[in-house]
Amino acid sequence: MFTVRLERIRTLSESTKDFRFACAANTFLDYKPGQFYRFVFADERGEFERSYSLCNFDELYGQHIDLVVSQVDNGRATNLLFNCKEGLEAKVTGPFGRLTLPEEIPTRLIMVATSVGLAPYMPILKELEMSCFSEVVLLLGVRDRTEFIYGNVLKSYAEKHGYFELQLCLSREKASEGYEYDGYVNTQIERLDVNPDSDHFLLCGNPKMIDDAWGYLKESGFKSKNVVREKYVFARESRSSAKALTAIQKQLIADKLKKYGK
Repeated sequence: MFTVRLERIRTLSESTKDFRFACAANTFLDYKPGQFYRFVFADERGEFERSYSLCNFDELYGQHIDLVVSQVDNGRATNLLFNCKEGLEAKVTGPFGRLTLPEEIPTRLIMVATSVGLAPYMPILKELEMSCFSEVVLLLGVRDRTEFIYGNVLKSYAEKHGYFELQLCLSREKASEGYEYDGYVNTQIERLDVNPDSDHFLLCGNPKMIDDAWGYLKESGFKSKNVVREKYVFARESRSSAKALTAIQKQLIADKLKKYGK
C-alpha cells in the first residue's frame, strides 16, 4: 500500500472528469498497462474503497496516476471526487486485473469499450508504440460526441500510427466522419469479419455490452482465452473472490446501465 495526493482535476465532459494523483516520494508505478488499482478514500462516513483503471498516457511508469471518473447520482465516490480540491489523499493497493496485451501477438487486436471503459486502453495504446502489433482496432461506444473523451488524442494517434484504427460508435447521433459509425459497439462487432483463430478481443465497459459481445463471440467460435473481459462498474472486494452487492451498489449499477446502456 502507498499514499497518493491529488494534483490536478480536469473536466472532460458534462459528466466526466480526470484526476491526476502524485505518488509519495520514492514510489514508482509497477503495473501492466490495462490493470487497475484499489483506492481507499475517506469522507465524513469513514473509509471506503473503489477500483480504477489507470488512464496514464503521457507517463506510464513514473510517479503519477491518472484516473477518469464518470458522475453517478448520489454516488459516494462521485460526491467526494467531484467536490474535492487538490490535496486530497488516498491509500492505494495493486495492481490487479488481466485486461492487458496478450503475450502472443495476434493477427488483429480488437479493443472494445463504452464510456469511461476507455481508460485502461490509453496506457495500452502507449505501450503499443513499443510493440510489434500489426493491426489494432478500437471500438468506442458513446451516446454522442460530447462523450468522446480524449478524442483529439485518439484521432492524432490514429493519424500517426498506421496499425491503429479508431471506430467511434454513436448511439444517439448520426455518423458524419470517416471514423464514426451509427449504432452500438456490439453492432459494429458483428460488422467485422471476426476470426476466432487470429483475432484477440479486450472488452471493457457496460456489463450488458460485455455479456452480449461475449455471447456473440462464443457463437462465432471464440474461446475465453481470446476474449478478456473487464466489467467497468464496481470494484471487486479482492483479487480472487467476490462479495454480494449491497442495495446501494445494486442501485448504482442500475443507474449506470440506464445512463450508458449500449
